[in-house]
Formats: sequence, structure tokens, C-alpha cells
Amino acid sequence: MGKLARKRFESRGRRSERYGEIGRKFESEVAALLQKLQDEKLIAAFVAHPPDSPEDQQGRDFTVAVEVGGERVEKSFGVTISLQRWHQSKVLHPDVPQFCFPIGTKPETIRKRIFELFETR
Repeated sequence: MGKLARKRFESRGRRSERYGEIGRKFESEVAALLQKLQDEKLIAAFVAHPPDSPEDQQGRDFTVAVEVGGERVEKSFGVTISLQRWHQSKVLHPDVPQFCFPIGTKPETIRKRIFELFETR
């Protein structure tokens, strides 16, 4: 491998580490938003699945419970900040909704997408 190719390969590793840190931080921000929604009684409960847990391996970063028509309904979903990872996750986990929220996404947008999971069509 040439010197330039080696540098390019190393920088990809550093970039993925940075994005991993940013993504984990973003997941904690989503968890804080869900806690706020629970405090406001807009959702009944939520679970933030830890990284590398069986649920996380299935593409489920969060599970949210909402009272709909007197019944408790639970939905799970995954979140990412990477468009590339979002496309991969949709292929790997077609039965679990996957959301891509780029850096700087407003909390209102995240909230709207979560509540769209519970809409009946």
C-alpha cells in the first residue's frame, strides 16, 4: 500500500471514530428528549437500549410506549446521523423503522418523526 493510500485509510478510521462518538452523544440527546416527552405525559414510557445489546444488534436503539385508544402500544426504532449507515440499517433491519437525523436536526423534527410511528393510516 502506498503512502497516500495508507494516509487515506487511516483518516477513514479516525473519521468513523469521531462519527461514532457524535452518534452516541446524539443518542443520549434523543434519550433526553424522550425523557422530556415522558415527563410531559406525551409518552407512557421509553427504553434506550445500550450499545451492542441484543436489541441494538437488531436495529432497535429505542423502544417507546404510547397510550393509543386506551391501549399501550410499543414501537421500536433506530437512529443514526450517517446517511450511509442509514441505508445499511434499512437493508439489515427492514422490519424496524430507521431514522437518519443529520447533525443539527431540530428536536421538533425528531419528536414529529417519533409520533408518526404511532399514527394509524
